[in-house]
Amino acid sequence: MDSYFIDPQRRRGAKLIFPAHQLVVCTDSYGIRTQLKFNVVVEKMDLQNLIQIRLTESADQSKMFVSTIDNASYEQMRAEQSLHVTFQGFVDHLTKILERCKREELHMSLVKDDSVHLLQFFEKSSFKNLTHLFLQIQVASTETVLFHINLALQTLQDQAAGYAGQVAKYQSELTGRDDAIHRLQGEVRALNGRLVEQENLVFNRNTEEVNRLQQTIKHVNESKELEEKRLKTIISGMQEKIDQQNKELLAGTEKIMHDSKRYEALREDNMKLKSHNNQLREEADRYKSDLQAYQSRDGRHESAIVDLRRQLIDLQSKLKIAEKQKSELEAELEAERNICQTKKNALQLTADEISNANVMIANLNKEVMKLKSKVELRTEIAMRQEKLIQDKEKEYNELQGTVRQIQQEHIKNRAASEEYAQTVRRIKETSDAIEEKYRKKINDLIVKVSQNQNAEPVSVLNNQFPNRYLRPHNRIE
Repeated sequence: MDSYFIDPQRRRGAKLIFPAHQLVVCTDSYGIRTQLKFNVVVEKMDLQNLIQIRLTESADQSKMFVSTIDNASYEQMRAEQSLHVTFQGFVDHLTKILERCKREELHMSLVKDDSVHLLQFFEKSSFKNLTHLFLQIQVASTETVLFHINLALQTLQDQAAGYAGQVAKYQSELTGRDDAIHRLQGEVRALNGRLVEQENLVFNRNTEEVNRLQQTIKHVNESKELEEKRLKTIISGMQEKIDQQNKELLAGTEKIMHDSKRYEALREDNMKLKSHNNQLREEADRYKSDLQAYQSRDGRHESAIVDLRRQLIDLQSKLKIAEKQKSELEAELEAERNICQTKKNALQLTADEISNANVMIANLNKEVMKLKSKVELRTEIAMRQEKLIQDKEKEYNELQGTVRQIQQEHIKNRAASEEYAQTVRRIKETSDAIEEKYRKKINDLIVKVSQNQNAEPVSVLNNQFPNRYLRPHNRIE
């Protein structure tokens, strides 16, 4: 049966069910116990109930033990060891036992008794070792040993040829990697130069930006103080004008009451003049009728008629004077009404201007606070940029240490270089955007401050001429 596994024709049907693995085997020969390492292999002939267990000493390939089991030998072993499985079940259990030996849960021993060798699988216990299985095994013949040695030699030659190809491949890869290392070292030196240039450029730009921001902050603070002083002056002037206009309003109110009383008196006089005018008209009518009566009389009454005509002319002249006084009084009363309404409108406009000035002051204060917060944010961004530069310096120092391992770190260094370039571009874009934004804000603030400084003062209502219309100048530019 052993010839089945060394016959080249029949060996084509051999199937490996437990690949070669080195296990520790306890040997007991005539009372001498030692532990040796054996390479254990289990093969099975396909389509036949035939397996072979082969043990080869690791230190000496010429020492080989072989155990071939077929149906007949298995039935004898089954009867002797009270096994309860079929031949296929035995093969599966044998594989599991060898796996447990690999995990050192079970152990193997090779016992020599006279001319018989036994291979035992046992479990160590503190009380007594428990034997799970034992097989008869014999020393392999010279033909078997030579066959497997030649087979192992052929396998080693094939492996050596494969290893030689792999060595040549690895050498070519090492040569390519050496070239890549030299190229990457050149790139690293170029990157170092560009890194130093970028660091100097960023440092100079940030220094200039910080100085410019400091000057801007100083200018904004000075403008703020001047604007606060100017606004306080405007507010105090407006308050004085409000007080003055309140006084003028009280005086105008008293004057309006006085004019109202005067208007009532004039209206009563007008009513009296109207009644007197009616009386005069009645008298004129009576005089006309008398005149007509007198005209029918003698010339003796001509002197009386002349006197009556003279009286009539006087009365008509008095009537015209009364009507003229009435029209003047009505015009004066209407002018007083217009003056009163104009003063009320001017007072309302002045109150609106004061409220608008207060709103403008509040907006300017809010804008100053926003500028302060933006300047602080700009300062914080500059500090972050400095911290980022320090971090990049640390990365540069680490990059010098990792040149020795450039074969493994090439991709990482390239990614880090790209990330640094993106970071530099992002910092540049952010600083340019912030500079443009603050420049625009500062220009707008300067324009607003200049406009507020050139604002026209609020005019005071003139009431020097009570019989003229007033046009209030209440516009603030």
